[in-house]
Amino acid sequence: MDLGYEETVLPQVQNAILSRHDMLFLGLRGQAKTRMLRQLTHLLDAAIPIVAGSEVNDDPLRPLSRYARDLIAEHGDDTPIDWITPVERYHEKLATPDVTIADLIGEIDMIKHAEGRYLSSELTMHFGLIPRSNRGIFCMNELPDLSAKDPGRHVQRPRRARHPDSRLSGAARARPVHGLQRQPGRLHQSWPNRDAAQGSHRSVIRTHYPLSRRRSASPSPTPMRGSSAPI
Repeated sequence: MDLGYEETVLPQVQNAILSRHDMLFLGLRGQAKTRMLRQLTHLLDAAIPIVAGSEVNDDPLRPLSRYARDLIAEHGDDTPIDWITPVERYHEKLATPDVTIADLIGEIDMIKHAEGRYLSSELTMHFGLIPRSNRGIFCMNELPDLSAKDPGRHVQRPRRARHPDSRLSGAARARPVHGLQRQPGRLHQSWPNRDAAQGSHRSVIRTHYPLSRRRSASPSPTPMRGSSAPI
């Protein structure tokens, strides 16, 4: 179905990408929110190099993790690399009440600690979905179903680590506390308005059903036999 997004939603998506903002899609069911997020992979390069064995898609020229930095220091120009596709750079998570901060950010791997590594070592970390989406796209679906989490009670952190060259495109927020509650047919709007007041680097994109009967009655183009429609 033709929803008329080329005049309303798509310009907002384009502006968010050019502004390097995280994107929050607000809308009802059947308005192609997840479909649009999955289509963003078509904007990524066909393949990019990463340090072989890296859990966080380290750039060989700008390594992020301790593992990649040590490997490059040891092998130099002979450092092994792998190539990953746009599909491998896209990660999607369904928000459920049992999702923890450890699932999203990471936690200490007690098996690695038992092998003799220090708790303060970055090599002891087991990275969650968000760090593993470095240089890619991370999407969280059904965000209102994500319960409030206290990071101090759900993850053990050896130290705070951040790299200025880390790059991640986010398609949802992972902390919907105070103001984002599921109500019949709509979402509470105080949270997006609060983020805007705080100057957050986030674009709130509101989807919609067809704006006219003419658009809702026009069928979408049918793919030719033998061709595969995009996801």
